[in-house]
This record gives sequence, C-alpha cells and structure tokens, in this order.
Amino acid sequence: MKAQTQVISVVLLTGIIISLVGTAYMWGKPLIEKRTTLTEFSSAMDFILELDKRITDLANSGSGSFYVDIPKGILRVVGYNENDPDNNSIIYEIPVSQPIAYNASTILLKTSSYDMIGMYGEAEPRIITLNVISNDDGGYTLRFKIYYRELDTQTAGYQIALNPVATSNIATQRLTVSFEKKETIPGGASNNGDLILTHMKAVGV
Repeated sequence: MKAQTQVISVVLLTGIIISLVGTAYMWGKPLIEKRTTLTEFSSAMDFILELDKRITDLANSGSGSFYVDIPKGILRVVGYNENDPDNNSIIYEIPVSQPIAYNASTILLKTSSYDMIGMYGEAEPRIITLNVISNDDGGYTLRFKIYYRELDTQTAGYQIALNPVATSNIATQRLTVSFEKKETIPGGASNNGDLILTHMKAVGV
C-alpha cells in the first residue's frame, strides 16, 4: 500500500511539473517575444536618432559624406521633389513578432511637435514618427519615418532636401549620404521669404 502511494505521488508530481512547464511556455513565449521586440525597437530607435544626427551635422558643416550600415530590415529614401506622400523622408522598416502598440495611429517620437513648418532655433529640423503595421503572416512591421521639414525665421526658411539616386534609393546593407549643394529659392518659404535648401545625396546598397 505504501509503495502504491509513492507511485501515485510520483505520477501526480510529474503531472504537476508537466502542467507548470506547459503554463510557463504558454505565457513565457509571448513575454520573451515582447522583450525581444522592445530590444529591437530600442536598437532601431538608436539607429534612427544617430542617422538623423549625422545628416543634420553634415548639413551644418557644408561638406563631406558618411555612411551607415543597416542593422536590420529595409531603409528607403524618398526625395524632396518626388510626388509621394512621404516625400523628403527616410523610411526604415523592421519586422517583429509582437507589436509595440496596437493603435494604428501615427506615434510621434523624440520630436517636440508635428507641425510641418517649424520655428527656426526652436523646433527640430526633422519629425520622427512610428507606425505599427500588421502583416498577413501574423507578424508586424515597425515603420519609422524621418521627415525633414521647413524651419522659418521672420524673413526666410531653411530645409534639408534629400536627393536619393533613383536606382539605389533602397538600402538593406548600407546608406551613404553626401553633401551636394545649397540652393536659394526666392520667395519659396512658407512666410514668402527665401527658402534655403541644403541638398543631400543618398545612395543605398
């Protein structure tokens, strides 16, 4: 009888362990995937901020070039003069298994305002946003966007203008950005003053 009780205890204990392992797996896997997604989001955000800083520094310097390696995903440059809702933007997309947010609206990141025209010396020269896209395979895509907006003084406007090489505006490995030129468009600013454009060439591979 004692031996039978021990066998029953072992069977019950084994069943409890299997149940606990199953529960841990059921709840643990989404948590692990969520943690991985947060890590990927953080890395992508660091990449985007560093890329923007280097572009802005290059525009201010007035000469030179730099390149960045794409850590993951796809980067696309949409030119200043392109007939595209995303014109004058850098789009960076990475696949993830879990969403950062379920709200489909645009999320403003590290940017003081969403105004398309900013005040020179106060607003950032760019707007950074995030959209979370649901994919057909059950996964998600984090879509980061850097848009370079016009910054106005009382009498003029300033803007970084992206000029990708048409055949290489998509990058999966490396993006090279070079200072091209400055251009003044008389009366081209939103305040009717001159618009000073700083042209940046972008080549992706």
